Amino acid sequence: MSILTIGIEPKQVAYLNKNRFQISVQLIPSSIVAGNTGLVYGKFGSAPKADINSGTWDFVLNPGAVDGSNLYESKDKAHVDKDLWLISDTANQQVNVVERDQ
Repeated sequence: MSILTIGIEPKQVAYLNKNRFQISVQLIPSSIVAGNTGLVYGKFGSAPKADINSGTWDFVLNPGAVDGSNLYESKDKAHVDKDLWLISDTANQQVNVVERDQ
């Protein structure tokens, strides 16, 4: 588990890991981190744009939301072979990233 600060520039938060079977990202709720009021965009394999209309992201988180990918049980293991990038539309958003290996 690691708490990371995501801003308006793309940040790589996980690297290629062939032993990965689960990864999750949570934008910490604004009730815990008052400044967490933006959106965080995530993409496997390349950096997304912080634009809801861009279509360059795999998931979007609002404060308190979690995206979890249980890759071990998934038929599509494409995300195992990719790194994970995050970007926010607001500076200094705190996220919790958890990656589990086999």
